[in-house]
Amino acid sequence: MIENRRRTKTEIIYSILRGCSEGSKKTRLMYLAKLNYSVFMKYIYKMKEMNLIELNEGKCVLTDKGKRVLELLDKYMEIYSKLNEVRMKLEELMQTES
Repeated sequence: MIENRRRTKTEIIYSILRGCSEGSKKTRLMYLAKLNYSVFMKYIYKMKEMNLIELNEGKCVLTDKGKRVLELLDKYMEIYSKLNEVRMKLEELMQTES
């Protein structure tokens, strides 16, 4: 069963940082993050203020701080995914039988 839900800010920042790790242009990042332009630009400005990314020759690249944050988010997302799998299995097992 596919779960439709809104992504968290952390998940959105993670997707943008992953794209920046390749040195992508803003348009490509916007599509990778699956955001409209205005929402995407708010995240870009905020992430620049946080010193996670910088613009270099028209591409968004990670700063050293951005690289460290991405490494931690990789670990976080892996744990989050495993916890979500366990939660789904528990919910399935705990459903009442009709």
